[in-house]
Amino acid sequence: MNVFGLSVTLSLDEQNTDDAYIDFNLTVDGQYPHELDAYVDPVDLAVSAAMGGELFIFTCSCGNPACVGIDEGVLVSHTADAVHWKLRNPVSWPPDEPLPDWAQTVELAFDRNEYRTAVSRALAQAKALVSHWRSSGKLWVGPDLTVKDLLALEVPGNMHVQPTGCGRTLH
Repeated sequence: MNVFGLSVTLSLDEQNTDDAYIDFNLTVDGQYPHELDAYVDPVDLAVSAAMGGELFIFTCSCGNPACVGIDEGVLVSHTADAVHWKLRNPVSWPPDEPLPDWAQTVELAFDRNEYRTAVSRALAQAKALVSHWRSSGKLWVGPDLTVKDLLALEVPGNMHVQPTGCGRTLH
């Protein structure tokens, strides 16, 4: 099985330090599976923990994956023990250029319980960061997502999970 890693950071905007953004940092086997200009969409990520289909887990900050050359989503499927991904490597590529010779389809498999727990904890981390952010600036929480939407986001069919090391219950 592949190792699924997920963390969440709150970063200040470089041009306007009153503004900040939430970033979901996703790794597979310790490596980023996407280019740096692609963002992880927390909504499709949460859906992927419970349901299959073509999901645009990687997208542009505006919410349109085509902006960063992503024209295929991650094909997600589930078995009793695993979450499976089938995706193109590279995840994004300029649409007006032919794919490189090294492009390939990659199949990954993650332990289902570990995957669901990682996604649930990341959502809880994001909610804790948002709840404690105090600034007069703007807070970006994801493509086409409001703070209220993020606070309501859950893995379908999941219980609330406390972020690691928090020590407090989130409501």
